[in-house]
Amino acid sequence: MVRRLLLGGLLALALSAPLSAAARLELAPPEWNLGMILQGVVVHQELVAVNRDTVPLTVTLVPTCDCNSVTPASQRIEPGRRAVFYLSYDSSYDRGIVTKSFLVRTDLPGSQASYYFIRGTVREKAATAPAANGWQRQDAGKAAAPGSAAAGPSSANGPISLAYYYTPGCRSCEEFLSTEIPRMEKSLGRTIEVARKDLLAAGAYEELASLASARGQPVTAIPALLAGDTLLQGDAVIREKLPAVLASMAGPAGAAGPGAGQVGTQPPVFDRLAVLPVAAAGLIDGINPCAFTTLIFLLASLALAGRGRNEVLVIGALFSAAVFLTYFLVGLGLFSALRAASAVSVVSVVLRWILVAVLAVFAGLSVYDYFLIRAGRPAEILLQLPSSFKKRIHATIRTRVRMAALAGSSVVLGFLVSLFEFACTGQVYLPMLGYLARMRRQPDALALLALYNLCFIIPLLVVFGASWLGVTSGRITAAFQAHMGKVKLGLAVVFAGLAVLTLVG
Repeated sequence: MVRRLLLGGLLALALSAPLSAAARLELAPPEWNLGMILQGVVVHQELVAVNRDTVPLTVTLVPTCDCNSVTPASQRIEPGRRAVFYLSYDSSYDRGIVTKSFLVRTDLPGSQASYYFIRGTVREKAATAPAANGWQRQDAGKAAAPGSAAAGPSSANGPISLAYYYTPGCRSCEEFLSTEIPRMEKSLGRTIEVARKDLLAAGAYEELASLASARGQPVTAIPALLAGDTLLQGDAVIREKLPAVLASMAGPAGAAGPGAGQVGTQPPVFDRLAVLPVAAAGLIDGINPCAFTTLIFLLASLALAGRGRNEVLVIGALFSAAVFLTYFLVGLGLFSALRAASAVSVVSVVLRWILVAVLAVFAGLSVYDYFLIRAGRPAEILLQLPSSFKKRIHATIRTRVRMAALAGSSVVLGFLVSLFEFACTGQVYLPMLGYLARMRRQPDALALLALYNLCFIIPLLVVFGASWLGVTSGRITAAFQAHMGKVKLGLAVVFAGLAVLTLVG
């Protein structure tokens, strides 16, 4: 909180410095006050720019983070006329008190860039990402001259030097520096030194504008990064193109390092190997005692309620779809929270070892449950649903299967059963989410999250299909009991495999 108050004071001080074109350009409202908004909300604002000068002005707004956007980016305004810019702010990655900004530039000779600020509060607060490790920091106010050692070519075995232009409070910038730069160092086998250039510091923006002009570019997006002679602008562009630029800068020495020339273009090996354990975990979790005994009870209740085969098929399809959607949405929320925590380097290390420990304990408990089952004591297994939850699930099923509204009751039943079962299925799901949250590429992790939940409902679909073909719940129960020990061994293997992959990753 103290850091944010200091940051707000610094930004306020910067705002108090008048534009060189202040008497000529009027912005309304002079500042965008968000008030209090919920995290994840995208808000919009019209900004009116009035030209009070006697000559035309070209006004350009540059977002200083990926959370901001403006349409159009630049407009020419005749004397005495006005133009409207449409601003937006995405609060998905911010919490607490926020101060964001747009760079405001005009084409008046000798004019300096200024800032248009966005201020407000985003509900839920969380810790601000700390300073990154794995890279070297220079004082932001000491801007290196273009082409200097701060971003110059690296020697064959020496560190690779970069210059990173950003604004304080940019969470994606901090995440990039604390997470992606160390990963690129590891892939290249070279040290990467990053000179952080705070664009609120005197001369920093002018330095960036000079670098862009020398390369025939305008300043179009913030953050920007100078790597050798290459200037990359915008977070998405930096993440996409920097690996190839670093590989070329590393030269022959970098090529000898692990993964040289392919930094960031392919997911790590442990990410590519994740498909098998994730799919196996989903399938085995779908037939563990928690989920499967509930499914058998549901089939028996449908039979007692006099539901026909076609009705069972409809109920099974809707029930399975509701289970998939419920678990996926719950998992998506937990995944986002864990991934945000993992972006902080210290927290990421702690979570990694907690995850390994939890997976090792669950692997051991699964083996213990296997021996209890072999000894004829399945009721004593440790990883199972508490009896109070079983009773609530059974009561819910008895009520819902008799309702006339077949579709609605099936969907609601799937939702409620999923929530009650989470006390047991979460023993597999939560460690899996912790593993996915540490993956490098978020799209890959989300795809694996969907794969896990799809595999989780495959046993449901198979059992409902078997019931439609005439297989009784008694035969299904007997088959399950005959293989319950193997299910526990399978879970032990999955837990152990994920622990190993987490350590390797």
